[in-house]
Parts: sequence; structure tokens; C-alpha cells
Amino acid sequence: MRSTMLLALMAIAIFTGCRQQNGESLCIEVTNPTDRYRNNAGIVIDRTQLNIPDSTLLPVIYDKSGKLILSQLDDIDQDGKWDELAFICDFKPNESYTVKLTWVTPEKYPTFKDSIRTSAGEESFKQFTAGGYNILQEADSMGLGEIAVYSKDSACSIGKPDYLLISEGPVRRILGIERKGINASSTRIAELVTIWAGHNGYKKEVALINMPDNISLITGIQDNTLNQDTTFRAYEYGYTALMAHTQDTGSHYTGMAIIIPKEYYTKHGYTTCGDHQLWYAGLKPDAKNKLAFYVYGAKEKDNEGFRSADYFEEFINYETLYIDKPIEVNILN
Repeated sequence: MRSTMLLALMAIAIFTGCRQQNGESLCIEVTNPTDRYRNNAGIVIDRTQLNIPDSTLLPVIYDKSGKLILSQLDDIDQDGKWDELAFICDFKPNESYTVKLTWVTPEKYPTFKDSIRTSAGEESFKQFTAGGYNILQEADSMGLGEIAVYSKDSACSIGKPDYLLISEGPVRRILGIERKGINASSTRIAELVTIWAGHNGYKKEVALINMPDNISLITGIQDNTLNQDTTFRAYEYGYTALMAHTQDTGSHYTGMAIIIPKEYYTKHGYTTCGDHQLWYAGLKPDAKNKLAFYVYGAKEKDNEGFRSADYFEEFINYETLYIDKPIEVNILN
């Protein structure tokens, strides 16, 4: 199962720039293209972008003052060799500065914290539960960020998932998920979930394998009597967000949202899912049978601002902007 799933999963590195021209230390220019402060902004550089001087050496990143920047090396395809260098930086509005990449031997590679910390706290982003449910099991939101099959005006969940922890470090956690058995034994859905430190959400990349043409897929947020506000919003730069602001049994408020790029979005509506009601968004894969979207959960007990539905909606507005305008990366030498 592991090899099949990993061949299907795709990790997309967000960068612009050029190849390194030599095997020595190099400078990397990073730029915030928005007029907003951005903390813990995630940056990924693919191994193929770097002319590694010696395959035994490992890259580390330093800021302009010589301080070590949190980073990690991720082996996405599980072949025993790292594929991506991931690190996080803080930015002022429209700020651009240079960081330095240096090569070190394995014994000199720095020791960072074992696992990520999120702005919502560890409890909000635990590993998947033993029962195989989803991250952000908030406010009775069964299926938040999960994919379901939509047919005859109702939705049904997809078979029990198998999980694989691909990578975990101080910067991000990456998990693989595989689901089987949708109308045919050869049909599978493979997912790659990436959670960055300091964030209230995650990115989900999906690969559909042997999926029948007549299958309609959706994702959504379960409705309940405590949902104060549920909103669909279309953004002019090409995204649709489904947002819900709900109250849990302890009278605490939680904001939940799913952001879908326009190329993967079809429609939205309200339907049944088993014994529950669901606000849903329709999903469509690209020509390679892949799609991606983003899932968020933000709790009042971690930030009192999230008690307000307007505050949460503004938060999602800016998260959508950051997705649309990732940190720009330029390898200088």
C-alpha cells in the first residue's frame, strides 16, 4: 500500500528562481508580495534546484544576522533521500531580504524541536485519531476537510482510510492517506496533508486513481443548530471559501473554513450525509485527476477574536490572499 500511495501523491513546491551555479554556500532572496505582516510563512525549495556539492552534505539556512532559521528536510517519496528543504520566515509588509544556505555534514546538522507547534496549540493539530478520522475534529464537524461521494441529492462517506506519517519536524508535518473501494475495488483516493507550524489549517492534495467518470465528489462542513453563520464567498482572484462559525457544547466558538481554488470548484449547496445535514462544495479534478484545497479551524479559547464571526471571516480573507500570493523565492548564486 505504501509504495502505491506514494507514487500517486504529489508535493508541490512553491518557488520562483533559478538553479544554483556552484556547490558553495549561496544566497536566497525571499519576498513577501503582500502589504500584510506574515509570520511563520512557509517556504519550500526542491532538491533539484540545488547543485549539491556532495550527496552526503545537508543544507541549513541562516538569516542576515547569522541566526539559524528553523528548517527541515523531507523525504516525500520515501526513497531514503530528502526531496524538499522547508523553512519558515517572518515578514513585514512587502519586505524582501536575503537568507544564506550552507552545507554541513550529517554530524553537524543542527537539532531542532521534535514536532511542530501551531498558533492554535498542539491539541488542535494532533496526529490522526486511532479511529481514522480527520484533523480538526471541531464542533461536531464530521468530515471537515474530508471527501465524500455525492449522488441523488445526498452524500456518503468514503471507505476507511489508511494513514502514513511521511515527515514530521519543527516546520511542518506531512501525512499520506489512502482510501479504497468506491464502486470498484481498483478505485482509490490518495491524499497528502501538509500542516505548517504557526498555522490554523492545512493543505490537502488529492490524487484520484481509476475513478469512474460518473462519480461526483464533494467536501463540506456539517450543519448543526449551534452554527451561527455559514457563508460561501467567491474571491475575485479565483477561490471559493465555505465558512461556518459555530458554538460547541462548552459555549466556546470555533470558526471553520474550506478554501477551494477555482479550477477545482464546481458548485455549492446543502445536502444530507447519513443522519446529518451538510453544507457542501463540489470538487472536480484536473486533467491529471488531481485536486487541492485548504482546511481551517480556529478556536476562541486560543484567540478571543475568533468569538466573532466577522473576525474569523477577515482571517479567512487574508489566508486566501496568502495562498494566492505565496512567498517569492529567488536563488541568487
